[in-house]
This record gives sequence, C-alpha cells and structure tokens, in this order.
Amino acid sequence: MESMDNIVKGDQLWKINSVANSIRVLKCFTGNKPEWILSQLALELKMPKSTLLNMLRTLELLGLIIKNESNQSYRLGLELLEFGYSVRRSLPILEYAVPLLEDIQASTNKMVYFTVPRHGKVLYLEGIYPGKRTIGYSVTGKTLLMHCTGCGKAMLSQMREDDVKTIVNYYGLPQYTPTTITNYDDLIQELQRDRERGYSIDRSEETHGVKCVAVPIRSKERVLGAISISGSIISMQDEILPSYAEMLMDVSNLLSTKADLFPSCSILPQ
Repeated sequence: MESMDNIVKGDQLWKINSVANSIRVLKCFTGNKPEWILSQLALELKMPKSTLLNMLRTLELLGLIIKNESNQSYRLGLELLEFGYSVRRSLPILEYAVPLLEDIQASTNKMVYFTVPRHGKVLYLEGIYPGKRTIGYSVTGKTLLMHCTGCGKAMLSQMREDDVKTIVNYYGLPQYTPTTITNYDDLIQELQRDRERGYSIDRSEETHGVKCVAVPIRSKERVLGAISISGSIISMQDEILPSYAEMLMDVSNLLSTKADLFPSCSILPQ
C-alpha cells in the first residue's frame, strides 16, 4: 500500500492530509478484512502507532469505527451503514431501474443484478432476488474485478482496448476458480465474442456453481453499467441464455435513455 506521505501529489496541495489519511484508514476495512488490530494497521499504512491511535480514537468518537475491548481490534461503525443508506437514496437511476429489474426477476425466478463501473471494478448498486435468497447479505456496495464477472466482461467489451489494458495492468487477472480467465489474449478474444453477440457469460469464473448472462448499458461513447441474470449452473442452461439476454437488452435500451441519472465516476483505476 502507498505510503501515507505520498497522499499529496502534483498540484493537489489543497488536500487536507488528516482527512485524506482518515479515509485511507477506513478503506483498509473490507469484506475480506473487516477487522484490524493497531499494530497490523500501522504496518499496513506505514504509519506511526501513536498517530494512528489518535486517528482511530477520533473515528471511534464519531461512530465510524468500533473497538472490540475483548481483543483490542477495530471494525467499521454503524454510522457508515447510515451513510450507505443515504448514498443509495441519492441515486435517482435506482428508482427507475428497480421496477424493470423486478419484472425480469418475476419472469425468470433468478437473481438479477444492476452494476456500474467504478475505478476499474464492478460496483453493485442493486440485487433483486427470488423469494428465498441464496446469499445472506445485501449486494449493494460490493465490488468485484471485471475479468471474472458477467457484468464486468460486458462493460469491458464496450471499452477501448487501451482502457482494458490499463485495468488489467493495475489489477492483474487473479484466478478464483478453474474457469477464471487468467490470460490477457484469452480475455481479449472473449470480449470480442461478447461484443459480436451482445452479451457476456460468467461460467462460474468468480464463484463456484454460479452462472450468469449479462449485457452492457451504454449511451453514445459512455459505458454506463451492466445488468445480469444469475443462477446455478444447473438452472442456467446454455440454450436459455439467448432469451435471457434479449430480456436484459430490452431493459438495457430503456436504461440507456436515462444516462443523466447514472452516477458519474471514473471507469479507470485511481
């Protein structure tokens, strides 16, 4: 991880270091690493323990961090959950998109996802589930790499190859399952096929046993996002994927007319 001393670069001298550093602390807490102790966090951030301790105490006071006294570890605070709710409420595209996605879900009885590109990753804005959910958490706010997801590949297929290369060079092509694409040339070939047929397929490339079909959403030259239908490998047989893709394309065409409602952020890593 980049040293805290390098947070101010170029002509960005207007940045307030203490604020930027606090955000970097919060970003260390992820779904894969939700808990830290002081010494681990100081090592990760290359920051003096005394400075970091004062920062954590301040964040704890504000409700952004919670300390577990039994093992002296820190986790994100519930105040951030309120922030997440506020962010979701501030996205006007969801009010328009959710009813359309619910119609797809009702027709297929599968999981339906709505995503946008953010800093070279797939950001999940919404998930619509069957009556019995097969995952135990809300997908809103989750991020995944692009090369191993249907929505990610759908968005990559609409980008310039220079942008695809920038994303791959930054994140690499890590393998999650035996079917994950880990070779750049193979990925480019896959994206070409996706472009030609108009949709992408995730064949258990990020999660074992899960298969999905996804289509991109774009307006003119801008990649707005992607939507997908997801289910088990058994229920998502190849012969049904083209009809699912058509359903997604119809909704994608409607959503593409609402480009001004989509969140604006860089598609490339930052």
